[in-house]
Amino acid sequence: MTGLSRPVTVGVADKQHAALSFAAEEARLAGCDVRVVHAYTVPPAPPQVVGSAYGIDIPGSFRETGREVLAEATEFLASRYADVTVHPVLEQGSAPTVLTASSASSRLVVLGPDDAVPWYSRLFQSRVSRRLVDDALCPVVVVPDTWSARRSGTGVTLMLDARTTAHGPLRFAFEQASRHLDVLRILHVEPTGSGDEESPWHDMRRVLDAWQATYPRLLVDTELISGEPDLAMTESFEGTGLLVLGRPHGHHVVPAMDRSLARAVIQRASCPVAVVPPDHDV
Repeated sequence: MTGLSRPVTVGVADKQHAALSFAAEEARLAGCDVRVVHAYTVPPAPPQVVGSAYGIDIPGSFRETGREVLAEATEFLASRYADVTVHPVLEQGSAPTVLTASSASSRLVVLGPDDAVPWYSRLFQSRVSRRLVDDALCPVVVVPDTWSARRSGTGVTLMLDARTTAHGPLRFAFEQASRHLDVLRILHVEPTGSGDEESPWHDMRRVLDAWQATYPRLLVDTELISGEPDLAMTESFEGTGLLVLGRPHGHHVVPAMDRSLARAVIQRASCPVAVVPPDHDV
């Protein structure tokens, strides 16, 4: 499957309209289809034995519930995005396993809420999100429940640090900003006390210059941040339309150097957050 034909995959557990809308908007811009995936698991043997004793098809009931979830999602997308082709997929298995497998043939995997925790905490705490951002073969986007295409922020913000391989996240951030005709803001975070001689910013500056030459019409704002974030800096992200994080070495979920910065910015931004593998090339 070529990069152009790869769909945007969205994992749904229930009525997750924000994630569905985000996926459809991205598919429309990319000129591809949407794959809606619902994964279900069947309880182990004892409940099934009870079900058989009482004539209840427990696996069948889980499949039927999954079909209902997919039918509602398909109907929602058809009513708002009639120009986007939708492929519902029902699979037995854990959501992380099923969606990670789907990521191999996806241009993007989109997730909505799956835990009773603040949406921005899902990158740190959620079983599904954590597994996917660690193992997915394509970018993963977590969409807050309140996201709407009509009320979304503007611009793409990319956060990098010295431990993050930059090429994949840079490619994704430039592609997204160019596709949405948005400004790109790049924030490079360095530890306090990094001297000019040892700072990786000089190497990063050359990489950025090469990407800007590829997208000469894109407005790019770069900023070097040293040390802990302050309130004024995190407040400046409130209007961000998309926050992009790289997957660092060691498979940490967020930039390894300063987790407090990532958490502060994500909480302030209240926007979709993308975690991009280092080898992203589609």
